Amino acid sequence: MSAAPTTNNRCLVTEALVKATLKADKGDSASLVSFRVEDFTKKGDNYACIVTGVMVRYREGEEEKETSYVAKITHPLPQDQTFSMGDMIHDIFVKESTCYLEIAGKLNEALRQHGITDLRFPRGFASCLEKWKEAIMLEDLRPRGFKMYDRRRGMDVPHATLVLQEMGKLHAASVLMEAALPNKDMQKTWPILVDKWIMDESIHVLFKKMMEGQMEAAAMIMEKVPNYENVAKWIRDTKEATMDTFLELFHVDSKFAVLTHGDCWNNNVLFRYDDDGKPVEVMLVDLQVMRKVSPALDLNYFLYSSFNGPVRKDNLQEFLKTYYDSFSGVLADADFPVPFTHQELQEEFRRRMIFGCLSGLFLIPIVLSEPEDAPDMMNITDESIEKFSEERKDVMLKMSERSDGLLRPRFLDMFDEMMEAGIIAA
Repeated sequence: MSAAPTTNNRCLVTEALVKATLKADKGDSASLVSFRVEDFTKKGDNYACIVTGVMVRYREGEEEKETSYVAKITHPLPQDQTFSMGDMIHDIFVKESTCYLEIAGKLNEALRQHGITDLRFPRGFASCLEKWKEAIMLEDLRPRGFKMYDRRRGMDVPHATLVLQEMGKLHAASVLMEAALPNKDMQKTWPILVDKWIMDESIHVLFKKMMEGQMEAAAMIMEKVPNYENVAKWIRDTKEATMDTFLELFHVDSKFAVLTHGDCWNNNVLFRYDDDGKPVEVMLVDLQVMRKVSPALDLNYFLYSSFNGPVRKDNLQEFLKTYYDSFSGVLADADFPVPFTHQELQEEFRRRMIFGCLSGLFLIPIVLSEPEDAPDMMNITDESIEKFSEERKDVMLKMSERSDGLLRPRFLDMFDEMMEAGIIAA
């Protein structure tokens, strides 16, 4: 087994990988002339991998042309990083490569059979899945005008509508795809969809420690707010069982089982705009944690990570209807039975709201962070996890006192909704 690299991993964008990408994209007639790696992201945009641009010059016949791609490559993990973390990162790359290069095609095939347009994913072209050298080459959406929405502003209704419609379409496509599989089981067809880390106790400990600092900071913030002492107590009572709670929520009734995006928050959706600045198209990116669970997990994760409270609360029922109309509409167009009603979706969403709350506790500080606040999660080791946890707590406490005043209101609105729903005792 090769050792974990410790240098700049841009070298993992190899000539062989670029040639394979060019062939998959342009065909056999395209020959590589040259390429260069050109970063375009900043700290806080990505966490589980490095995302960079690849500028390519190629020749078709006598004509020399240019194109560009996006490369996702593995972080250079520390030499004393846990073996389990390296395994988990490898599995993440295998899953994402499989999703882009195999499953996306099957999902679109299921839609096309019924005259329904493709899902909005970037195209996947090639990958290297050798451990410590993982890389995936994807379509560069920037030339088509796609860009990230300012995560600190909080999603608004027009942007949210596009995401929820596409989310419903993705979930419905997965129902159609699975029904068309010979074994009727996407997890048996693609075992990588089953998260191996769920069985790894060392990963449980790692994520528990990662959450503890932020949850303690949230408790400290809330206990300073009059009449929210019960929320602070609930956070502290819950943090010991956070991983168990997550794992329980991953179990799903077959009625609600769909292939979810798994990480649908502001950083993982890109938008294209018209001349008036109105969002007209969305792309779902980062398919690293797709899994077969309840659609309510995707909905809760998105709605409690990427919104200011008033927008979410004032539009929640319309958001759920937007999602359900898309989901049920795709299945109706395919003359396929809809597995649950709108009312059942609302009830399922409510049952899984704690997932939204726990996800929000982790993601909201990241969403609102400045680049210098962004956590360096890939350099955590067994020896540094306690320090990391304390640093995250300190960052959150400082954020709560900033003049922009963004963190505290998002927490207050989220916890108010959890008390109204009975997740937290009022």
